[in-house]
Amino acid sequence: MGSSCRRFHSPRETASQSGLTEGGVALSATGRLGRVDPSCAPLAAGRVVLSLYRSTVLNVSGFPPVARAVRRYGFRLGARRFVAGHDVEEALPALRELEGAGRTVIVDVLGEYVSDVERARAMAVDVAATIDALHAAGIPPVVSLKPTQLALALDTRVASDLAIDLARRAEGHGGRIALDMEDVRYVDGTLDLLRALWDAGLTRSSGVLQAYLHRTPDDLEALLEATPDVSSMELRIVKGAYHESPDVAFHDVPTIRRAYVALAERAWRAGAKVNVATHDDGIITELAAYARGAGLGPERIEFQLLYGMKPKLQADLVQAGHSVRIYVPVGRDWYGYFSRRLAERPANLALVLRGLVR
Repeated sequence: MGSSCRRFHSPRETASQSGLTEGGVALSATGRLGRVDPSCAPLAAGRVVLSLYRSTVLNVSGFPPVARAVRRYGFRLGARRFVAGHDVEEALPALRELEGAGRTVIVDVLGEYVSDVERARAMAVDVAATIDALHAAGIPPVVSLKPTQLALALDTRVASDLAIDLARRAEGHGGRIALDMEDVRYVDGTLDLLRALWDAGLTRSSGVLQAYLHRTPDDLEALLEATPDVSSMELRIVKGAYHESPDVAFHDVPTIRRAYVALAERAWRAGAKVNVATHDDGIITELAAYARGAGLGPERIEFQLLYGMKPKLQADLVQAGHSVRIYVPVGRDWYGYFSRRLAERPANLALVLRGLVR
């Protein structure tokens, strides 16, 4: 039985049309033709190895002695590359530097899976203080929230009340909140929470969809139906970084890429704004080409990249005229986030290992 390996583009071929590349990626591409890659077997083997690497890192990160050691020494070993500071005041120089370089920011006050409601209320106080500090510093307070840090897993009413209070605070200062998406157990609750924000008139609040989940196309349709005004609807699309079962999530990279692109194109056809949150060169090329061909401006597409990741790509996207927002984590509860970044790319783990021998 024959098979083929399709890519979104040949990046260098597309780059020759656009004249702008970063690591072989065309940032303002006009072509949309894929081609067959003859090296299917090596590519497939590489994907298997990467999948095994990711699973291993996530499993090891859950081992208590490893977690204790990394929490103790992580900032010295390389965590500071991915986490801007222990609080927003410590992170302000990095935030100002990003804004001065033509990017905007979204700040994530790290924390997830709180164990009691009082801890969730304390987290909400920290987030409120972050919103106020950003406003005082002249930085629009766009803040990412993980619903489980607001007690979603414990009491949905508490989570809703806290989220509504924080969204009102952010919008009152000219900002907004973005509900992050966590593991599959909390997808329904998170989508319900987003609808509750919309029902409360907080329509600038946005959510995240994970391309690797089987259910996500249906979730997108449900949100398109529920939004009060699709033209003001804003969605962040990510690949997905949690260690999910094959029963609920795709694990092979080409399928996840196709799912990602299909979600973005569907949201655009409906009239929504899409925040393209990925470092995947193929996806960036594909969606930049689509947006250019469809005449979509910054009110309909924004590229979002993680703090500390691919700074040259960030700069090249800005230079190409794209809207670029950097996701900047701050806080002391950084271990879970840091572990997922290490699991994404062997190069990230290599950075930490080099720190051990310096």
